[in-house]
Amino acid sequence: MGTGDLDLVRRCLADEAGAWDAFTRRSGPAIRRGAALALRKFRVTDPGALDNVHQQVYVELLRDNKKTLRGYQGKSDLEGWLAVVALRTAYHLLRKEKPTQELPEFLAASAAPAPGERAERTEFLDRLDAAFRKLEPRELKLLRLVFFEKLSYKDVAEALGMPLNSVSPLLIRAKDRLKKLLEEPYVSAPPGPRKK
Repeated sequence: MGTGDLDLVRRCLADEAGAWDAFTRRSGPAIRRGAALALRKFRVTDPGALDNVHQQVYVELLRDNKKTLRGYQGKSDLEGWLAVVALRTAYHLLRKEKPTQELPEFLAASAAPAPGERAERTEFLDRLDAAFRKLEPRELKLLRLVFFEKLSYKDVAEALGMPLNSVSPLLIRAKDRLKKLLEEPYVSAPPGPRKK
């Protein structure tokens, strides 16, 4: 799947006829899923918020001569990469209205999902939450600073009290670890005791 995804992105970058339409069809569900995660964190229930974030992600992908879109190298699944871009974009937009937040708690209460999405979304959120819980605290903070707060490597190094040249290797390891955790077979936790 990665080769086909990379080919599609390259066709978009080359402004090939029909490529962008194919990309929007392919990317829509993943972008909406990532945006929904951020909206859950902020408990945003405005029906138009998801559409607003969805459109803003495409603006972000095309901004500065498609700089963000050029960042996709085919090393990860396109859907997962897009979900992260969408989550980061939504978080950035929503953060303008609220104080800086900690990394989203992906199981926070939210509005009911659209019909047919509940089981898929619940499993996705459970897997993501479980993966984040297995990361080391420093890895978790690093991912938050880079992808949610969009700090420069210099600012990240200062915030974590580490040499500047250590940020990139640690970030690569943290992303690789998160990816591996998400790829592990997942068994949902048994339900808790019923309240009387």
